[in-house]
Amino acid sequence: MNELQEPTDHPVIATALTRKERTRRTLRREPVDHLPYQTNFTGAMGRLMAEHFGISEAQLQDRLGNHLLRVDISYNRPRNADGSIEYDWWGAGWDTRTEGYWHSFAPLANSLDLDAFAWPDPDAKDLLEMAHKAISAQGTEYFVVPNFGMCLYERAWSLRGFDALLMDMADRPEWVEQLFDRITDLQVRLAKRFIAAGVDGGYFGDDYGAQRSMLFSPRTWRKLVKPRLAQMFAPFIEAGLPVILHSDGDIKAILPDLVEIGLTTLNPVQPEVLDHAWLAREYGSKLSFYGGISTQSVMPQENPELVRLATIECAHSLAPNGTGLILGPSHRMQSDIPVANVDAMLDAFRQLES
Repeated sequence: MNELQEPTDHPVIATALTRKERTRRTLRREPVDHLPYQTNFTGAMGRLMAEHFGISEAQLQDRLGNHLLRVDISYNRPRNADGSIEYDWWGAGWDTRTEGYWHSFAPLANSLDLDAFAWPDPDAKDLLEMAHKAISAQGTEYFVVPNFGMCLYERAWSLRGFDALLMDMADRPEWVEQLFDRITDLQVRLAKRFIAAGVDGGYFGDDYGAQRSMLFSPRTWRKLVKPRLAQMFAPFIEAGLPVILHSDGDIKAILPDLVEIGLTTLNPVQPEVLDHAWLAREYGSKLSFYGGISTQSVMPQENPELVRLATIECAHSLAPNGTGLILGPSHRMQSDIPVANVDAMLDAFRQLES
């Protein structure tokens, strides 16, 4: 890997921008003073970094130079008797003994009766209480987005079970469409509440890709997912706000569709599955990007100098004009990443500003 020269053709911004304004301009591929950054991490990795930097975990966002503030619903997640499973707002269960997301309970595993299911209430009075407080306290500085992680397909399999839903998509697609419609309705109602609360854009997460192809056919995605994802994007687009989508894996086949339904920014642009030079060439005028520094190989496995070079190369490949990229790791950093490599990444951030 060779260090590239700094691009020289992007306009110079005379005054420093706020993180909010820098991000807003970047997502729209407008000139900025320097690229915005965003580094997300697990709780275990957060504790390691806080100890390494000698700061509190609450100070990490600023220390890492983060620009996004993700707000969520106010919900105290209950646990089972031994504390090994935590239940989200939708009723899906997640293993508390692991780092990351490990599915443990699917409430629709043994039922196809969608009317009998206890759907959550998106209109509950205090559901956005914490979001309102965060926007009031930090919304002037940070670019605020609501967290619609696992927004549709992933939400469906969290309720039904991963293998079971894939079988349903083949054997009972009409039922899957009904399930997707129920989820979509709730998400759209939530989206409108977040927009009214003052968010700056939409953030959605839904993984459709594996390492070398999609998890199911593009044709199936276009029938089951695309029209409903478009409904979720629509409130933000109608409000003139950008839309970010996190979708892991090789999703080249549906990128034209995502552009068609109004996607602004693609995350995590994993270098192992989406070639950055190709992305910039084919989609750099249609999409902005977010992520790009590999948490699969580079961050956990390489030495600090290669991490620094990979960070700089990512910026040059995906943002050759000095904009259109929120630079950062391609996924939440886990505790297998040496803190020396985090230092190297942050050093590269500073180098790119000079």
